[in-house]
Amino acid sequence: MNNLDNVSEEMRDLKMKFDQLIKPHRPALWKYCKMITGSPWDAEDLVQDTLIKAYSALPRIFQPLLPKRYLFRIATNTWLNHQRKQKPITLEENAEEEYEDLDPFEIREAMEKLVKHLTPKQRAVLLLFDIFQFRGNEVAEMMGLTEGSVKALLHRARANLKKINQEKKLQSSLKSGDNSIPDPVIEIYLDAFNRRDPDAIASLLDENAVNDIVHTSYEYGKETIRKHSLEGWAQDPMPMTATYQILWGKPVVVVMTKLGKKDAVYSLIELEIDASVIVNKRTYYFCQDLLEAVANELEVPVHRNGYIYGE
Repeated sequence: MNNLDNVSEEMRDLKMKFDQLIKPHRPALWKYCKMITGSPWDAEDLVQDTLIKAYSALPRIFQPLLPKRYLFRIATNTWLNHQRKQKPITLEENAEEEYEDLDPFEIREAMEKLVKHLTPKQRAVLLLFDIFQFRGNEVAEMMGLTEGSVKALLHRARANLKKINQEKKLQSSLKSGDNSIPDPVIEIYLDAFNRRDPDAIASLLDENAVNDIVHTSYEYGKETIRKHSLEGWAQDPMPMTATYQILWGKPVVVVMTKLGKKDAVYSLIELEIDASVIVNKRTYYFCQDLLEAVANELEVPVHRNGYIYGE
């Protein structure tokens, strides 16, 4: 029977090589995506899109590539393309007032709080220049602009950032909300999880449910999910406790484990529920940077899962 099994197996081997090659650049990529989007969730989505595009585009590129520059270029253009579909941010795009050079530390601190007040291109240029230390010609290549254009954008971005910084009206976007459980399916899921009951969890799944183990694999259908990931989870000796949380505006299941005597973040689970069944499940386990951000938000340690299965 003709199918894609052989191709899929070959691509998995190549994906492992790709993951190993880019692994040193994953923390910087996630940090860049977090700063340019202003949200840990949007950062994780942008990292996923970037890695998928970076891997899938390789067969069509016939020239040497530097991994970090390649990843940052795809992340930048993916985000800018998305922003073009949204309502544009307008903030003195043509401002030409003089500014004093800002200290890189001050820029780093201000960017995390004021990044949403810059235009998309200003935001990208400022981050690539002042935080991630790319050269002018590299930024121009990433953004498809002339070097003169990116330097002009940098001038306006620094001027706008300084002006906003002087206003001293900073608002945090990282506040958690009401953690009361809104859906009985989630409450049943938490109970089943904490009893380590895979059949009870499977009973909550739609027949065509999808399980996305982010950055790693997909499972399609209740039967497959029960046979593989739920069975593996049920046999896993690692202590796990699930709680419901709202983090950065998104409801998620936070899975905690133990590091010595301390509770530590182990993974996140996002559930999409329709007609009282779970239709989509996303498991953030190999998302080390996101898990570290969660641990910082909850002021607890984080378990080191790494980025790659078997790491």
